[in-house]
Amino acid sequence: MDGTRHNAIITAVIIGFTGLMFTACTTGTEPQPEPVAIEYATADQYGPPAQALAELNTYLQTVTTTTTTVTVPEYRNTQQPDGNMWDVLAQCETGGNWSANTGNGYGGGLQFAHTARWSTWRAFGGEQYAPHPWEATREQQIDIGERVLESSGFKAWPGCSRKHGWL
Repeated sequence: MDGTRHNAIITAVIIGFTGLMFTACTTGTEPQPEPVAIEYATADQYGPPAQALAELNTYLQTVTTTTTTVTVPEYRNTQQPDGNMWDVLAQCETGGNWSANTGNGYGGGLQFAHTARWSTWRAFGGEQYAPHPWEATREQQIDIGERVLESSGFKAWPGCSRKHGWL
């Protein structure tokens, strides 16, 4: 279909369907209109716009449409994470690097917030172990992680918690 003919068909469709629009807002108590059969005009009945609609109808009958159903797995896990949860969380957060310090304001394997303005590490007593989370051992970070978990739940690690169905 060349561009001119395509534009004529689109114009005809717009002209043809303008008269078919109606408001379908009801309260549920009004009688519903009966379905209306739409008859396609032919070129000899109404001229060029009808011819364009007839051509569009012919073209649309040749188009094949398919529907693909995609199944999305359910990630919501109703059970609490197993005893290895902290290693799973650290693997997700930092690739399992308990001494991670990327300079992004988060540190350690569990990515505790640690900036001059706010420090989850400091607020939950992490400085009893080390000045910065990435300087503490895995076990020390897990201890502070337990405190954060008790206070804030899994929302403290939203991305990884959603990924593993804990949130």
